[in-house]
Amino acid sequence: MYNYNKKYFKLKLKIIIKGRLRLMTTRNMEDYLEAIWNLQDEKGYVKAKDIAERLEVSRPSVSGMIKKLSENEYIVYEKYGGIVFTIKGKKLAREIKKRHTLLVEFLKIIGVDEQNAQTDACKLEHDVSPETITCLLKFVEFISLLPESSKWKENFQEYLKKRGLLERSSNKSKNCKEKILKEIE
Repeated sequence: MYNYNKKYFKLKLKIIIKGRLRLMTTRNMEDYLEAIWNLQDEKGYVKAKDIAERLEVSRPSVSGMIKKLSENEYIVYEKYGGIVFTIKGKKLAREIKKRHTLLVEFLKIIGVDEQNAQTDACKLEHDVSPETITCLLKFVEFISLLPESSKWKENFQEYLKKRGLLERSSNKSKNCKEKILKEIE
């Protein structure tokens, strides 16, 4: 049997997707790529210290991830300089941002408040299959095409209120989960 270094193997593992060779990314890599995308969009440039502040991580952690992202050809980084995406990195970051935005929009449609929608989308965006993303995208598009006179959203909000699922307390998620489980039983 071969003895693989798991950390090295995970970073360098290549898989075939739709006939194209693609390097697997980790959740952390995707979080950094999304942070770089957002910072570039907001400020027009990105420095390592900006990423550390945004993700609330140490500068050495950022340096390590910048090295990984650069080795995997997602970004170009010059020490003490700015960070820019490669074509490959920009494409992946755009895809990650699109997934995040779509999940936030979907969660807001079903009654989740903005703050929780943002937090939950960050967790979900790494685990949702491309098929699910496509279905969610079609659902959000469908909802946006409904006429203003459509009462489905108001009816759904009323449904949630009657069951006490639209509470604005810090225990909202816990209470919602408990009530849904009780209704299922």
